[in-house]
Amino acid sequence: MRRLEAAVVLSSLLAIADVAAAQNAPPYDPAIDLQLFEYAVGPKTFFAVADADVAPRQQLSFDVFLTFLTNPFVVYEVAPGEESLGGARARVVRSLATAELSGAYGLTDRLQLGVTLPIVSMTGDGLDPETAMALPGGLAETGLGDLRLEVKARLLRRGTLRVAGLLGASLPTSFGSGGSAFLGDDLPALRGRLAVQFTAGRLALGANAGLVLRKSREIYATEVGPQATWAGAAALRLTERFFVVGEAFGRTGLSAAGLDGSPMEVGGGLRVFVTSSLALVAGGGAGVVSGIGSPDLRVFTSLGYSPDVRDSDGDGIVNGRDTCPTEPEDKDAWQDLDGCPEDDNDGDRVRDAQDKCPGQAEDLDGFDDDDGCPELDNDGDGIADLQDKCPEFVEDKVGAFAADGCPITKHDADGDGLVDAIDQCQTDAEDIDEFEDGDGCPDADQDHDGVDDTEDQCPVCAEDRDTFEDADGCPELDNDRDGLRDAEDRCPTEAETLNAVDDFDGCPDEGGITIATFDGERILMERAPPFDRKGLTRAGELIVDQMALLMLAHPEVTRWLVALADPKARYAGRRAEQVKAQLARRGVTESSLEVMSATGGAKLVAVAKDRLDADAPRVCPTPIVTPRPERAVAPTLPSSPATPTQAAPTSARPAPTSATPAPAASATPTPAPAPAAPTPAAPAGARAAPAAPSGPPATKPPVASSAPAI
Repeated sequence: MRRLEAAVVLSSLLAIADVAAAQNAPPYDPAIDLQLFEYAVGPKTFFAVADADVAPRQQLSFDVFLTFLTNPFVVYEVAPGEESLGGARARVVRSLATAELSGAYGLTDRLQLGVTLPIVSMTGDGLDPETAMALPGGLAETGLGDLRLEVKARLLRRGTLRVAGLLGASLPTSFGSGGSAFLGDDLPALRGRLAVQFTAGRLALGANAGLVLRKSREIYATEVGPQATWAGAAALRLTERFFVVGEAFGRTGLSAAGLDGSPMEVGGGLRVFVTSSLALVAGGGAGVVSGIGSPDLRVFTSLGYSPDVRDSDGDGIVNGRDTCPTEPEDKDAWQDLDGCPEDDNDGDRVRDAQDKCPGQAEDLDGFDDDDGCPELDNDGDGIADLQDKCPEFVEDKVGAFAADGCPITKHDADGDGLVDAIDQCQTDAEDIDEFEDGDGCPDADQDHDGVDDTEDQCPVCAEDRDTFEDADGCPELDNDRDGLRDAEDRCPTEAETLNAVDDFDGCPDEGGITIATFDGERILMERAPPFDRKGLTRAGELIVDQMALLMLAHPEVTRWLVALADPKARYAGRRAEQVKAQLARRGVTESSLEVMSATGGAKLVAVAKDRLDADAPRVCPTPIVTPRPERAVAPTLPSSPATPTQAAPTSARPAPTSATPAPAASATPTPAPAPAAPTPAAPAGARAAPAAPSGPPATKPPVASSAPAI
């Protein structure tokens, strides 16, 4: 059992008369302290185990420690001549609560002074010294415990190893409401300990060993006197704020006499740093070796406060409130309470020692920025820079804008970046769209197709004006969307029928066979193209031509994956490249084709791999982009003219500096030459097929209703 016992020889007491019992009463001296758990004072890593370090010079720390324990003092029956315990005769103290107020102060960087004052409250059965039985009224005691004083000196600090020595004394300040029993000693006691601590990463280990020298007290067969003390602990840092601690501590009587003179406890808990100066502790433990003061159960908590009241830099601001504790405040009536020297009060990057205006920030505008003073009127023309449109040029007071801060040679009335002296439209700002931007006039219709640029979806290529979607401003080069440009399409308003009958004349035909179809994602072929030793046969070319026309009719697809399967592996790759070459000859951009081959049944398919986004802007066909005239070069003006420059008239716009090209819609792209392969004679009455168109397809919006172009 983990209890504290005092032995009673019950059989002897019952056999002796009352007078004889009084003359031979067993020893009973209650001037002892039942509290064996002494919370460490000052900087601490553990709980009852003292650190081997001291508080820094002038550093203060305070702790409020609360603990509650059960059954620290129980008297048991013991038969004469035996040491085995019988039943409990009296539970002298059933519960004990202690509140300790402690503080520590760093006298130097190697010496610390500590003080602890306990307040104790206990209840229990009490003990009648004559009968060794419970007191009729029980025990209820509240009062002060013994005041403890302690001096700690750091003896060694080498790497992760630290050693400290502690000397202390307890003063007989205990008194209480019930006679001061078990609150403390009635004489001073001396204490001495050696503390060793080792730290490795997140783990800290500590050990204490020492002596308590005091007058011996006897309670029946138990002696409480001089004792050797010991303690060991380990602490693990989980995070920067959370620590787990486990420890064991005990005492051993220096006298051989007495029973249960070596109590021992184990315990553990958690320390949480709420802030850098405020710590909260919670833990518990129990006695594992019987003796007076060893409880059945102990719980404890503590609140520690360690404000840094030192003034390391001597600027009159304590470290706890000093943002720069190692740098003294400069005391210049500028933010002097933060503890940091402000060498640039106005924050203008000019140090106060060189700043001619330390209380006014330099305006850092590239003008006299090294003196630290703001220059509010750089050019000295009487107009503040914030209102001066030309802060680096003196106002000449000439013209209609004589108070804006700009001389006439620098004035730009419409704010388009061209001074009025060379601006052909002084009151209308240039639209800066890389089209005739040098004349200073806005260009409302760059391609001169009669569609205003704000509504023109293709502002740099002229509408073709063929009564087909002429309001969008974009040339529709393939009105019927059959993959053939209108310039080569004999039936530009009727889509070609893909049936291998004059598929390149642009007119619908009867007869023949449709081999290629597009389902929106893939071009499916009813049959694979035949090959001979030279490559595609004429019939094979006609089949691939149908695939080409479908690709040309869908310019929104920017990349096609063409896959060909052939029963013979050695032919598959070469024939796939021959299909790609035929598609390119028919006008499909080669860079938009990606081919792959496989071994298997003869088959050809094309998959739409990449498309333009649905909201992608239209892109003009490359051959018909309106050429850009060169930007007009502004004439050189004197920096300070003697007289105002005559402004150019603005009532009428002058002729542009370069000739405006004719609308590109009238230009007819040159068709590509006919395929090298021989073309069989067309059937009687049929129109001859024109050559395949050349050039990349025009990109129209990727929507079903848009007109493709090639």
